Amino acid sequence: MCGIMGYVGREVAWDVVVSGLRRLEYRGYDSAGVVTVSEKGLHLARRVGHLAALQEAFPAGLPGKVGIGHTRWATHGGVTEENCHPHADLRDRIAIVHNGIIDNVEALRAELVAAGAKFRSETDTEVLAELIGRGVDKGLSLRDAVVGAMKRVEGTAGLVAVDKKDAERLVVARIGSPVVIGLGEGGSYVASDALALRPYTDRMVVLDEGEVAEITATGIKTVDLEQRSREKRIEKILHQADDADLGDFPHFMLKEIHEQPAALDRSMRGRLDAVVGSARLGGLQQHEQRLFDIRQVVFFACGTSLYSAQVGAYLMSRYARVPAQAEDAAELAVKNPIVDRHTLYIGISQSGETADTLSALREIKLRGGLVAGITNVVGSSLSRETDLGTYVHAGPEISVCSTKAFTAQVLATELLALRFARTRDLSATDGRAWVAGLEALSGQMRLMLEHAETCKKLALRFADARFTLFVGRGANVPVAAEGALKLKEIAYVPAEGLSGAAMKHGPLALIDHGSPVWALVPPDETRERMLGNLRELKARGAIIMAVAAADDAETKSIVDYVIPLPPHHPAVSPILNAVPLQLYAYHVALAKGYNIDKPRNLAKSVTVM
Repeated sequence: MCGIMGYVGREVAWDVVVSGLRRLEYRGYDSAGVVTVSEKGLHLARRVGHLAALQEAFPAGLPGKVGIGHTRWATHGGVTEENCHPHADLRDRIAIVHNGIIDNVEALRAELVAAGAKFRSETDTEVLAELIGRGVDKGLSLRDAVVGAMKRVEGTAGLVAVDKKDAERLVVARIGSPVVIGLGEGGSYVASDALALRPYTDRMVVLDEGEVAEITATGIKTVDLEQRSREKRIEKILHQADDADLGDFPHFMLKEIHEQPAALDRSMRGRLDAVVGSARLGGLQQHEQRLFDIRQVVFFACGTSLYSAQVGAYLMSRYARVPAQAEDAAELAVKNPIVDRHTLYIGISQSGETADTLSALREIKLRGGLVAGITNVVGSSLSRETDLGTYVHAGPEISVCSTKAFTAQVLATELLALRFARTRDLSATDGRAWVAGLEALSGQMRLMLEHAETCKKLALRFADARFTLFVGRGANVPVAAEGALKLKEIAYVPAEGLSGAAMKHGPLALIDHGSPVWALVPPDETRERMLGNLRELKARGAIIMAVAAADDAETKSIVDYVIPLPPHHPAVSPILNAVPLQLYAYHVALAKGYNIDKPRNLAKSVTVM
């Protein structure tokens, strides 16, 4: 959720840390701070608001060649300067930044208060800083003090610490919250996201669960919580340095909407087998025999990823004839799930660090379940902790509002459903038709993007609507829900996405004269029933914007506006239908003057439960 950046080396730490934090601004935050270490001790800068406020307050920066910084999203304590990171121990010797939530913070706080501590903030992070500081006061090294504190923590922590009496090293720890270390020439870096490291190095080490690393300008030494040395593999950072640049676009969301054809091409590259009409998914191969015994598939995810999971469950049931369902990972994690050896569990997370999804994953694995993962981030916790899986290769997604990651995730579930279908009842002829449909998908997405101006005009007309309804059937019910989520996320418009069949069971009461409705009407098995739903809506005065086949005269006769779909395989309609809903939400938010890439109260990666 929050952003961490640290540096030790030959350069001015302030410049490197602030630059790295700026590349992490997309994650969402409400305050920022930096601490550096020089021969004069700790130097602290903190401000409520964005990095610009911090730089304005400290135009000359801070001295020192080792430093850590943080962009905070408030959890413990309000948005005040006292609660901003970094936090120091009560003797102002040790300073730390921390992502995550300490579940047993009140017990730890009470213990420290009883021992004489007088805290200056409401945060759990300051409690952690004091624990570490007291360890150092007893003669422990900074690394050993961090290990000792981590062994007492219940909850999540991605942590970086500095000691004012040792301006040559950082100590980093990971319990549940991601941390990556960059190895450069004459300097080392640490961040919560590899995207922050890319301008400085293309080599990184990913800390695993329960590891602590001591970082100097020339390298790292890693141990686990039992102080056993750990050998770490150096990995290549795949992000390009310009991935976080807007280019010619005014917002990252619009840029990422337009990147979808290329993202889908990357996601499919080398994964389609046109000869046999199937998909190749390397992560499945070593479990191929066990997959033949799978009798049920359970997808689990949160937010936008949950809607991609729901599409996947529909496609798996519809085409592979395998019973499938999608579960909210947050609920799955706490409902004492029944885990069956003949069930494949598939976790989906754009970041691969979604706390609720990882919690569900670990509960399923504890019970012996076979778990696959779908994620966009190489080296993420989801990719490391699943038995098999696939990367969607959508590229870094900067806007909090997910677009290209959503459609790439849906595509990944399609490839999985196709693979399962061909090992069961789907004929080679039908498989080849599906593959041909997937091969044409990127070009069809470009055609959908050509309707951006129409979507903009519709957005301007309905920007002041108090409520918007999105309806679909079959695989497009979750796409309708995703369209509503987009409008809520960035334009703050109350919206609901549901099945056309569900309207008459209550939601139809929300419709009156002039109510805007988006309807997804692809030419598939759901079309006839959707037409009945459209007539229900028109009878109550709704103004309907439909996504339908270009030659669908009957739909055109009912609705007010049509965004035409090109001829396509029915399995890919959820991906095509998502595009105009994304563009509509973007232009409504733009018309209202909101911060599109950083909507209020939201963060890109939800790493707390």
